[in-house]
Amino acid sequence: MITQNKNISKYTLIILSLILVVFRFIIPPVDVLAWDVFGYYLYLPAKFIYEDIGLTNQEWLNQLFEKYQPSGTLYQIIHLENGNCIIKYTMGMAFLYSPFFFIANFLAELLGFPADGLSLPYQYSIALGCLLYSIIGLIVLRKILKKYFDEKITTILLIIIVLGTNYFHLTAYDGTTLCHNILFTLYAILILYTIKWYDNQRMKYAIIIGIAIGLIILIRPSEMVCILIPLLWGIKNKQSIRKKIQIFRKNFSHIIVLIIFMVLIGLPQLIYWKINTGNFFFYSYTNPGEGLEFFSPNTINFLFNFRKGWFIYTPIMIFSITGFYSLYRRNKSIFFAIVIFFLADLWFISSWTAWWYAGGSFSSRSLVPAYTILSIPMGYFIEDIRKQKAIIFSFTIICILFIILNLFQTWQFRKGIISKERMTKEYYFAIFGKTSVNEEDEKLLLVERSTDSYEYFTNKDEYSKNTLCVLDFEEDKFKNPICFSGFGAFEVDEYTIYLPCVDIKYKEITKHDHAWISSSVNIFFPENCSKEFPFLVVTFHHDNKVFKYKTTTIKPCEIKYNDWNSIHVDYLTPEMRSVEDNLKIYIWNRGKANIIIDDFIVEAFEPL
Repeated sequence: MITQNKNISKYTLIILSLILVVFRFIIPPVDVLAWDVFGYYLYLPAKFIYEDIGLTNQEWLNQLFEKYQPSGTLYQIIHLENGNCIIKYTMGMAFLYSPFFFIANFLAELLGFPADGLSLPYQYSIALGCLLYSIIGLIVLRKILKKYFDEKITTILLIIIVLGTNYFHLTAYDGTTLCHNILFTLYAILILYTIKWYDNQRMKYAIIIGIAIGLIILIRPSEMVCILIPLLWGIKNKQSIRKKIQIFRKNFSHIIVLIIFMVLIGLPQLIYWKINTGNFFFYSYTNPGEGLEFFSPNTINFLFNFRKGWFIYTPIMIFSITGFYSLYRRNKSIFFAIVIFFLADLWFISSWTAWWYAGGSFSSRSLVPAYTILSIPMGYFIEDIRKQKAIIFSFTIICILFIILNLFQTWQFRKGIISKERMTKEYYFAIFGKTSVNEEDEKLLLVERSTDSYEYFTNKDEYSKNTLCVLDFEEDKFKNPICFSGFGAFEVDEYTIYLPCVDIKYKEITKHDHAWISSSVNIFFPENCSKEFPFLVVTFHHDNKVFKYKTTTIKPCEIKYNDWNSIHVDYLTPEMRSVEDNLKIYIWNRGKANIIIDDFIVEAFEPL
């Protein structure tokens, strides 16, 4: 019996690992190299299959994209002003995918599959590899917990992290090949070897810390806050700071080697950027519609908003935050490192304007790596209440209910009952506990935003119309024998390129989270009109930079010469970075012959 108690956390870890493996392969991983993961992974086939890491010949890439359709658009590639193309994401995940990529590349043709980088052997091999990394992370986490807690609490914490949080969905389903469960493992390694180094300063521990930090930052540069963990570990008062300085001085060579390994890990990325952009550092998130607003974080939304709030969808982690008090009383030497890291991490990840981090995972996936360190205060909280029978009984019941809720809502998310990006408070309570939804429920969701190039405004009866602009040119100076209506029209020569323009701030269009913009213009094309037909352009600007740029023109096969042609476009406003961002709508005249325009109309439709 004693032996069994000593190994209960080990057996629990084995069972939890088997659960993750089984659920991962209930649904075959045939499309795991898609969306953001496609961008993480692209370095490998580009370099080792197509020998085109600089993406100079994109024929292979377009063929691959057309065959496998890894995403709606090829947003993973950035086209630079110097004519070069680079991969949007850093190459950290490609480093970790690489052993399993080479295995798949060797096996693909032997198994009768194309060795193209995206066929089934690659999908399965990368998914298996990431699952292996995840299990290693749990093994390391158990070692960390065993340093502070007994077998029983270690077991409880492992069950809570795996089954009671969004770690389960991220590892067993859609997020297996995403970076967050891999970062979970790297954070666990960083924490374990930070503990080891402070207990016994050995060079190999410093090297492992340097490699872990280097990989974490190379995977997600915003995770540079991880440096705070080894830097602040052990600080509890002024005396401990002086002691830390003495340890650093005594082991200065360790610090230097740590930094060298950290830099060496990131060096390939710096070289890649230098070759392709001309600079060693490059900010690849070039879409002006989203970005880091460091001094105005969305922390409240990140934690409590029903769209994807962390405490809403992973409520069991409240016990970790509650445990900060227990941590302070029981182990002050690691309290400041954990709390300062968590607050810095939370501030950083909630400062992104798209704080919900897209729809690829249940709850707030960006905090999953921090579960390694947040499990420690939760453990101290459980230790504090374990001897109080009434409280521990209530806590046990609540934990069981939270685990059941997490697993059920994970299932709801998989079935599309919990929407990936469109959740609202009203919809959440309407579908709470449900196994299906109806049309009335779906009306409570946020507007559906398409990832396709075309948008269709089909439910105008649910919106109120507001006219933003009518240019009918019914003035004497525009008198024209050729006009669509009335007596006037605007004749445009080849030297007039942009005309006319609607320029209005979002806050002047609507106070809602979205509006539909309907724009139309009538254009008369003479017989000698060039084949470069004009575009009707609709776009938003943030700090004079364009985002959600959309153009529409007439298909050549539909052109009526010496007659009027109508161009119409429906445009759903994007997720707004600021209500000060302005909408611009104009005609871009690309041809060399005179054209005539009439009845340029722009209307906004707001939700009722």
